[in-house]
Amino acid sequence: MRLPILSLFVIAAALVGEIQTASAQSPTSYPWCARYYVRDGSPTGCYFTSYETCRATVSGIGGLCFQSPYYHATPAKAAVQPRRHLRG
Repeated sequence: MRLPILSLFVIAAALVGEIQTASAQSPTSYPWCARYYVRDGSPTGCYFTSYETCRATVSGIGGLCFQSPYYHATPAKAAVQPRRHLRG
C-alpha cells in the first residue's frame, strides 16, 4: 500500500517540477509605452511601435509616452546572399 502512494507522490513532484511559469509579457515586445492620466489611477500600455503612434493615441485623452523598459529588439537577420552557380 505504501509503494503505490509513494510512487504517486514522486510522479506528482516530477510533474510539478516540469511546469514552467507563464509570462505576463506579450509575445511581441513594443518599444513605446503610454501612461494615461485618468481619475482611477495611471494605467500604462506598452503596445506602440513608434513614438508618433503613441502621441496620437494620448493626444486629447491626456498622458505621456516613454520608451518601454521591457523592449527587447529582435536581432536583425543577416541578408541571404543568392547562390552563385559556377559554370565549368
